[in-house]
Amino acid sequence: MEQTTIQQKYFSVKEISQYLGMPSSTLYEWAAEGKIPSIKIGRKILFDIQDIDQHLSSLKRNTNQIEDTSNLIAQGHG
Repeated sequence: MEQTTIQQKYFSVKEISQYLGMPSSTLYEWAAEGKIPSIKIGRKILFDIQDIDQHLSSLKRNTNQIEDTSNLIAQGHG
């Protein structure tokens, strides 16, 4: 008999808090403000792990932006 393995897709605030290393309160705030993708079922807030990873990828700054900003700050223009 084959066993079906089900992978978890949706995670609680506590689980995502641990995954990202950030406070639960921030996640609740961001979810309420629409700053991070979430699903609300009744009073429960869930996060799709793929949505979270895609959202974080979209926030990445490329190396040139970081170097340009660092140079502006070092030159006293930031």
